[in-house]
Amino acid sequence: MNYWLHRISHHAEVSYPLLWKNKLSIGFSDFATQQFIDDVLENETWEKRWQVLETKVEEMRGSRPRTRYNLWRFIEGFKKGDRIVVPSWGMFSVYEIVSDKPKPISELDIPDLKDWNKNKLQFKGEHLYRDDTHIDLGFFWEVKPLAKNMSRKDFADAPLTSRMKIRTTNCNIFNLRESVEKAMVSFEHNRPINLHAEVLEKIGPQVLKSLKVNLNPDKFESLVKFYFERSGATEVYIPAKNESGKEGDADVIAIFEPIKTIIYAQVKFHNIKSETNRWAVEQIKDYRNNKELLDDDYTKVAWVITSANGFTDNCVKIAQEEKVQLIDGIRFAEMLIEAGILDLNKAL
Repeated sequence: MNYWLHRISHHAEVSYPLLWKNKLSIGFSDFATQQFIDDVLENETWEKRWQVLETKVEEMRGSRPRTRYNLWRFIEGFKKGDRIVVPSWGMFSVYEIVSDKPKPISELDIPDLKDWNKNKLQFKGEHLYRDDTHIDLGFFWEVKPLAKNMSRKDFADAPLTSRMKIRTTNCNIFNLRESVEKAMVSFEHNRPINLHAEVLEKIGPQVLKSLKVNLNPDKFESLVKFYFERSGATEVYIPAKNESGKEGDADVIAIFEPIKTIIYAQVKFHNIKSETNRWAVEQIKDYRNNKELLDDDYTKVAWVITSANGFTDNCVKIAQEEKVQLIDGIRFAEMLIEAGILDLNKAL
């Protein structure tokens, strides 16, 4: 039995409803045939199986993108009986694979299949569609839940918490098997195990209260810039408010050169207001989408960071659809504590 982490990062509006029906999915719809699965898995050694996948990816896409490793792990790495950790918004769940092999998405047998907005889904040939929109999901495993919707703060220890922050779709976490098993046992008995989370839970609200009392919008932006600097960004800057030719808006931009990732953050300071609305997501989504037109090999990520206690339902919905990370006041206070506040005065 092996242990894996698999992030629902593609067409979440469909992938999560599938997971609720015990189907763990991934993209790569252009490869989604039973013949592809058979061609990869029928070889007796992993070296030959890998070579088949490499060859087919290059034939289909004309190159060998790094994302092929995600497909390799999903098709060849996952096995019946393996345990899969699936992180989501502040939560995580553990599933066990129960099917013998992965299946192409065309073999889904779910009557009246819909996305989380109740839009009906249908197959056209071997591909899944919502009206005329192609849903880029290619394969799935049959799974069963072992523990669902566990709080990261309460039931994930520090190593597991750290691993769930990775940006890649999936990875092997066999070295964290004890952390996963401990989380499930503690969840079953409703006994939180994370001292780190307990400390953050007690201190976070006090830090947020201080931020709301002592800061203003400009200083809050500077604080977000400080956070990214402390988190290892190679370059962080606050773009000019009158930046020419821009669509949308970003308040802080952080570049992580070693991993070729750029985070665009929309920053909202509210010292009274309890929720941030969808306009923040619209602004940062448009800004990120415009930057994605640049062919520069960087992964571009959109965040909304607010000092408010939460987000409106509409805001959460559109953020899920547009893959925008929402960070409320309490969570940002916790992140700030984790990053360290030794030089906080210098940032302000």
